[in-house]
Amino acid sequence: MAMYFEETGNKSMPSIVFIHGGGISGWIWHKQVEHFSDYHCLVPDLPEHGKSIYEGPFNLRDCADRIAELIENTTNHRKAHVVGHSLGGKVVIELLARRPDLVDHAVVASALYRPMYLLSLVHTPFIYKLSAAMLRNKAILSFIAKQFKFLDKVSIENCLADFRRLTADSLYRLYDQLYQFGKIPIFELKHANVPTLILAGEKEPKAMKQSAADIVEALPRSRGIIINGADHTYPWTASNKFNDLIRMWINDKI
Repeated sequence: MAMYFEETGNKSMPSIVFIHGGGISGWIWHKQVEHFSDYHCLVPDLPEHGKSIYEGPFNLRDCADRIAELIENTTNHRKAHVVGHSLGGKVVIELLARRPDLVDHAVVASALYRPMYLLSLVHTPFIYKLSAAMLRNKAILSFIAKQFKFLDKVSIENCLADFRRLTADSLYRLYDQLYQFGKIPIFELKHANVPTLILAGEKEPKAMKQSAADIVEALPRSRGIIINGADHTYPWTASNKFNDLIRMWINDKI
């Protein structure tokens, strides 16, 4: 079974690949897909997520290689703009390190590379077993959906369905990969001559904004922007601003 992806928009136009964050799947990009209907949009579900739940085990380098294969096999010119949020942002970084030749412009939104002490404390198999059990509780799932600021019924239902699919093992593999890839691949990125926009929200933790600055320093053709008033949910809660930034960036307007 191959990694699931959806393909929409105008196939004769340049392609944009949207890569989701951890725990949720490609449906999260519905506001971007609607906005960029004049482009050729590719939206994968990463392994062990969404409709790729039985693909795995999850590995960031494997994800980057799968995105590379998607671009090579599905786009008109074997090249695409690539947008990733959170975990998806780290997949974009790995793709730039491994196959920059396939990327026209990149957007890395809120990719964490600085340590967060509390997260390191809870990275144990027992915590993930407890978390997986809690994700079977409807009240807890509804609370989590609210924290993600999903307000419409469809998004809430999609969020709940994604979290119900997560197991203790998949949660552990996901976060273990994030810790293993906790350092920016500085040497490899020196050769990534790709215009890359690095974003973070003003209300995100200090470690996230520092990570954005670190990525800007590592990439030769990059620009960093802090989005005023935004937290980690800005791709959907501030979608108009986010979409405008993407459109301006891939058209060399900023």
